[in-house]
Amino acid sequence: MSKSCDECGMCCKVMAVTALAKPAHKWCRHFRRASGCGIYEDRPSDCRVFSCVWLLADDRLGPEWKPNVAGFILHSEDGASQLIVECDPSNPLAWRKSPYIEGLRKTADAGTEVLVFVGRRGLRLEPFGGETPIRRA
Repeated sequence: MSKSCDECGMCCKVMAVTALAKPAHKWCRHFRRASGCGIYEDRPSDCRVFSCVWLLADDRLGPEWKPNVAGFILHSEDGASQLIVECDPSNPLAWRKSPYIEGLRKTADAGTEVLVFVGRRGLRLEPFGGETPIRRA
């Protein structure tokens, strides 16, 4: 199954881009709903290095996990030992819906640290249940 960003652009809304002075949770001025990034070939390294887990996951994550469908972006840090869920603030509880919550809990149960953020506020999903409030620095 081949995946592409197409009309998604959730990273263009949710993620901050220092090189463009773009704050998190605001649409990038270069994003076009019909065609995607207007500066894709010349996009800054902040954008080039971002890795959307949905795009990288082959068929392990189906179309329902595409960020603009799910309402959040997944990316990993610390050599994939952390899975970060970056929520669209217009739909901050999307990750709690099925099948997302089950998949995220399964990931936490398997030993990957799962952190869910809406802006600076977040939760760490504890293995085998429970949540711990956290804040981003």
